[in-house]
Amino acid sequence: MSATDPTFDMCNALLTLENAAVETYSQVIDKYDPEAADTALERIRTDHQANVFELNRFLSDLEREPSPAGGTWAGIEEALKEPDALLGESPLLKCLQAGEELGISQYENALANEDVSVAAKALIKRTLLPILSDHLIELQQRRDQGQ
Repeated sequence: MSATDPTFDMCNALLTLENAAVETYSQVIDKYDPEAADTALERIRTDHQANVFELNRFLSDLEREPSPAGGTWAGIEEALKEPDALLGESPLLKCLQAGEELGISQYENALANEDVSVAAKALIKRTLLPILSDHLIELQQRRDQGQ
């Protein structure tokens, strides 16, 4: 399979975003739940890890090497300083939601881009995008419940 540059560029950008999600959730779990008792946060991180795997596999099938990516979502370092960061209207929960919303937006942009391959769009629709909506719902419920 050969990729157009827009397909590679888009998938590589999505991979960068997913890697940042994994790192972000890892930092949150390490700071606030080192025993990993918060299964919701663990599951969300695992979902993002699965997306990283799928995107890496897709790029590998294209015989293209992804750019190394790292980092966290914007604002997370400051939000991690909050004492009750996983409760109610905390900056951390808002930051996590904003990261998930950014991911959804980027996946939707890829789907709308006529230069992105049909195969990439199928992967996005079938595998990558659906779980992000679930994450948003779960984070909003946590905010609504104040837990």
